[in-house]
Amino acid sequence: MAQIVPAKRAVIGFALSLTAGVLDAFVAFVMIVAGRWMGRFMGDMPMHAFTWLIGGIVTIWGIVGLIMASAVIIGAVLIYTPGREIIGGLIVIVFSILGLFFTAGGLLLGFVLGVIGGALGLARK
Repeated sequence: MAQIVPAKRAVIGFALSLTAGVLDAFVAFVMIVAGRWMGRFMGDMPMHAFTWLIGGIVTIWGIVGLIMASAVIIGAVLIYTPGREIIGGLIVIVFSILGLFFTAGGLLLGFVLGVIGGALGLARK
């Protein structure tokens, strides 16, 4: 009888990439909350139109960052799936780099973890 060999999974790349995605998502969520706060509660201050505009921009920036973080998390799941490590690693690396512009790379730690995790996913480690 043939033995069933369990598939080798890129566990370390998955864990680092997932952590990067969660950090990016947390920063994006904080940006969304801060943007809404600026638009709502600072509207009575002088130059309220300016704070409303900046609050809207920060909110939109946070929403885009949340989409980027979701892509990093999806890439992390693909890294964990046998046979899909390369595409998952590429997704994590690309969206971690793009996340630098939207969520400051999860306060830079998310960027570093994402690039390392994506590289380990490419190496299937």
